[in-house]
Amino acid sequence: MKGLSSLERAVLECLGKKSLTYDEVQGQSGLHENVCFNILQALIIRGIIATDGMRYRISENLSPLIMEEINGMNAKLAESLEIIEAVLDQAEGRNFKFAKIAMDTRDEKIFLAMLSNLESFLLDAHKKSEAAVPLKERKVVFWGVGQVSTLMHQMIRGK
Repeated sequence: MKGLSSLERAVLECLGKKSLTYDEVQGQSGLHENVCFNILQALIIRGIIATDGMRYRISENLSPLIMEEINGMNAKLAESLEIIEAVLDQAEGRNFKFAKIAMDTRDEKIFLAMLSNLESFLLDAHKKSEAAVPLKERKVVFWGVGQVSTLMHQMIRGK
């Protein structure tokens, strides 16, 4: 079984624990009509979602193999890479910054505390607005810190 594309994952995220009509899935995801329909059909064929003819829902009792395909580390890595590639290719409407910054240990501790505050803010904002904001209108946010030498060693090893 192949992994899920980011578009398939988006449809699953729209469904969540709900049962939605085709129009609701299409409206929540923002996918073009034929793309949305094709993704729904592919997920039905793979047994990941079910339909009663009017509404779609995530299938109950998915096998551990399918759950790993959906939520496993490889799935999360593939989705992250796909999203980052799309962000980098985005021509307009983006506000992302990337820089190599010199920090002493004091500044690093302050920065890590700020990241912790940012993460708390993002989790609270998501919980507050999750039900009201359709997937297509959500924001992509990424943050973090890594040491240049560690990243270089990873590049050399290919991991």
